[in-house]
Amino acid sequence: MSEDTEKGAGEPKPLAHITRQALKTHSGEFELDSITYINFRDRGISDLGCIGECTNLQHLNVSMNDISRLAPLSSLKHLLTLDISANRITQLDALKDADSLQTLNAAGNLISSIDKLACLAKLEHFSNLRLQDKVHELFNPVCHGASYKKRVLSMMPRLKVLDGEVLSGKGSEVFRICSEIDATLQGIPTSGPIPEMSKPQPWFAGDSLKLKDTKAQDAAIDDVTKKFKDVLVDCQRLQEEGQRALDQAKSSSTQQGIDHLKNLDLSI
Repeated sequence: MSEDTEKGAGEPKPLAHITRQALKTHSGEFELDSITYINFRDRGISDLGCIGECTNLQHLNVSMNDISRLAPLSSLKHLLTLDISANRITQLDALKDADSLQTLNAAGNLISSIDKLACLAKLEHFSNLRLQDKVHELFNPVCHGASYKKRVLSMMPRLKVLDGEVLSGKGSEVFRICSEIDATLQGIPTSGPIPEMSKPQPWFAGDSLKLKDTKAQDAAIDDVTKKFKDVLVDCQRLQEEGQRALDQAKSSSTQQGIDHLKNLDLSI
């Protein structure tokens, strides 16, 4: 049984800090520099330990732990995606040299100001940032500040996705429309002043519900009903004639076959 799981439970063991043995056992690799993907989600980790020795690591998930320092990640030059959501992180400086980084999920941490994001602005390939996740109620203090979105985009104009919102490209207009529909369904005006609610009106005005003379309507209905019954009779008659013709055809075909067999010369 793997040392990376509790015996008999099938649940991952709490790690506290990441060790070489835990990395090898989890990844199935013999060498740390062969590891490209690690998922240590919800493992009780407080120390990233020797994760920095996985120099070719491309995808790392250490969400839902107790991590407060990212310093061991500073050597991961090939990291493409990083999920550090739901931890106790206050600084992102360790990522300032992560030149390959494209996507970062840091929702649910303790990042308190836009200035703490400056280290990401210089990353050439960085395009997807999440600092809040409303679905799972994960936020950072910075998200509650005035003009949060505007200030983030001003610092990082290359961003294509912020907090799950597509900012540019094919999906941006779809996302905008869906957001407006969602706001409308919740009764939130998307722009302009709040519209004045109209006074309730009766569903039917005046005498629109009064019964009118229906004699002409009844006569018309009777006429249509009679014609429909006539059509049904015609259909039944045509069906019977068709069946008789089919029976006659089968009988004629059978008799011709018998006559043909009688005329065959069966002598050798």
